Amino acid sequence: MPMPDTPREGHDGIVPGDRVRVRTGAATGGGDADWVFGVVVDDYAAEADAGGHEWAPVRRWAVAADDDRLVFADDDDIEPAPAEQN
Repeated sequence: MPMPDTPREGHDGIVPGDRVRVRTGAATGGGDADWVFGVVVDDYAAEADAGGHEWAPVRRWAVAADDDRLVFADDDDIEPAPAEQN
């Protein structure tokens, strides 16, 4: 399935289809964060910029994690995957 064509702007040039690692757990108050690997499936930059609700903030990135979860993340919680994880 082809990924949407998103300009390479914003966070480290990450676009849908890129392999990344995402920090999970920190925002949920569960203590230390864990990192999961996956592939970006969508970039909701426009929606995230709109703000959403205080009780339900919009996260910018949707990532299909290797453990079969769909993870949503903000810019501070995502980075390109290290080369050995590609």
